[in-house]
Amino acid sequence: MCDAAEKKHLSQSPVAIFLVALGLRLIAVRLFYTSTWNDYEDHLLFGFETGRIARSIAEGHGFSNPLSAQTGPTAWVMPVYPYLLAGIFKLFGVYSKTSALVILSLNSLFSALICFPLLRAAQSSFGRGVAVTACWIWALYPYFIYFPAGFVWDTCLGALLAVILFLSALQLRNQPASWRGWFGFGVLGGSCALTNALTLTLCPVLAAWAVYPLYQKSLRVLATPRTHRLWLSPAVLVIAGLALTVLPWQIRNYRAFHTHVPLRSVFWLQFWVGNDGNTSSWLDTDVHPSTNPEQRAAFVRLGEIGYMRETRREALAFLAKHPGLYVVQFWRRFVYTWTGFWNLDPSNLQDEFHGFANVYLTLSLTLAMLLGLWRAWRNTSLPGEGASPVFRSSRQAVLPYVLVLSFYPLVFYLTAPTIRYRHVIDPEVVVLAALGLRSLLRSPEPGEIADRRVLLP
Repeated sequence: MCDAAEKKHLSQSPVAIFLVALGLRLIAVRLFYTSTWNDYEDHLLFGFETGRIARSIAEGHGFSNPLSAQTGPTAWVMPVYPYLLAGIFKLFGVYSKTSALVILSLNSLFSALICFPLLRAAQSSFGRGVAVTACWIWALYPYFIYFPAGFVWDTCLGALLAVILFLSALQLRNQPASWRGWFGFGVLGGSCALTNALTLTLCPVLAAWAVYPLYQKSLRVLATPRTHRLWLSPAVLVIAGLALTVLPWQIRNYRAFHTHVPLRSVFWLQFWVGNDGNTSSWLDTDVHPSTNPEQRAAFVRLGEIGYMRETRREALAFLAKHPGLYVVQFWRRFVYTWTGFWNLDPSNLQDEFHGFANVYLTLSLTLAMLLGLWRAWRNTSLPGEGASPVFRSSRQAVLPYVLVLSFYPLVFYLTAPTIRYRHVIDPEVVVLAALGLRSLLRSPEPGEIADRRVLLP
């Protein structure tokens, strides 16, 4: 039999946690795959617009037709995940049961793989204990098991790439990097954006945070062109890597639409479905062209760019007449993003993950996260064993997490949120939640907390 030390070691093994996480998610795939693989509205739930585009690619029509109609080229979503799904369609059949099981299993793999960068990022910031706790939360939390098994979308792949980007920023901050490291960070940021457009907000913010110590260092020495290059060269390299990675997609969009479409075309549609005056839910699916035949016909008639321009006109006209309502909705969306609560309408409460479980699971994680933030800000404690010495206090260690939580969800407050949209930054949420839960379950260990009365420089 294994002794207690061996059992403890096994429970802290990232490989063991990964295998548990993957096993639970694959079991969930077997239970929930019919929510993806069914004939509702010509397989609408099999990836929604992403599934339509993947079908178009697999059938030889290119990156086009996001609706159940021939609508031409599209920039509805970013290209990485639709091409991945299209490859599966080519191998296993368009909208087939096998394709559903394969893509959901891949989602599960992406989700389980998050354990590895999550462990390293959390350990670098707060020590081994918090890191292991965060990994187990990621492996066992019901929502994180349900998302990869219940939805065909870029959410899990986007979360994996985003947490790798986050870990890379921590490493760049911790130790000097070559030009390849900074350029590679920009390329990674561009790859994240080509998977999930909103992660574009993370690359410049995290890069600025990583470069800032070099900027401070340049101020402490005699100003010369060489000292300015301490921070300017890394910043330029990140921008170059990011720009070169997304440039082919921008060129493709310009050639397809003969107008500038930076990443996606659907901002104003997302804005409209969240701000058309229907406040009974966080978004009005009844006016969405995927489900509304009249709107779909208008989309076909006007084309994608023309339809989005018309939607923009209607949205801005409504906003001009009802600015107060928009402010109220903005704060309601903020509350919904972090609690899962919109109102007590039963149709809303059962829309995601069956009734009050949605609110309970979302709110409990948020409260634990807030507790972790409070503990980190209140204590001037050194991080735990294994944490990077660069982060001399909890306040310093928590700053990149605060930046991610502050910038990434902003567009949801402006347009329309769902809980799974936030999943891309849930790894960072989980690290802070683990920090908060550990502060409740045990007292700090000797050496983990410095004198709280003394502020470190």
